Amino acid sequence: MSTTIIVLLAYLVPLITVYIVQPSVAKVALAKNFIAEPEERFAGIPLLSLGGVSMFIGINLSVSLLCTRVGFLSMHAVIAALIVLLFSGFIIDTSLAVRYFRFSVKLLAAILVVFRFHEGAFQLLPNLPVWTNILLQIGFLVGFMLLYHRLTTYKKTLLLLLAIANALAFGVIFWPNQHEFHWSLLAFSLAGSLSGIMTYARYAHRLNKPLPLIGHTGIYFTALLLGTLWLTFFRVHPIF
Repeated sequence: MSTTIIVLLAYLVPLITVYIVQPSVAKVALAKNFIAEPEERFAGIPLLSLGGVSMFIGINLSVSLLCTRVGFLSMHAVIAALIVLLFSGFIIDTSLAVRYFRFSVKLLAAILVVFRFHEGAFQLLPNLPVWTNILLQIGFLVGFMLLYHRLTTYKKTLLLLLAIANALAFGVIFWPNQHEFHWSLLAFSLAGSLSGIMTYARYAHRLNKPLPLIGHTGIYFTALLLGTLWLTFFRVHPIF
């Protein structure tokens, strides 16, 4: 199978998955009364939590189906971090989490991504000790997630569109490098899932269907994956 078809599937599989999964997520959210905060642009339709679930399923399905064995092994730490965020997302989206728990979860997810227990942490700055590299990368990921989440509270649609553009750019950048191709698949999978979330929102609004929004969970998914792609970019194209 050509790489062009593979990256196209990496984009389409999560997008289609969102359309398949969102109605079921809506039924569960309605049954459990997981109601999201109202938004003016979606006036007149029930807004629900747990929209990040469809993102999680779509991205993991795409990566699992399309990555090679070696590439998938490199994704283990990222998938583990997404599982941690998914679990915490149920608690956060249902307003049961305390502030310190939320920060601890983001810190744990960053640690999982940076330590990469199968392969070890990246040495982004060769002139610095290993522990300094690790702390800087963990700090970058946690800071990126906090900043992205804060910005989405002001301009959510704009930030999601920028995330799609950023993910597509990384997909193209990593595409030609065979050793980094799995990161291209992850980038296209993220772009596809976000495209599915945004287009499904318009579809649900037009047909007056209940709409599971991406709340804290989906935002942190997006920020963690973008931050991971940025770290990978700095490793492949060092600036120091």
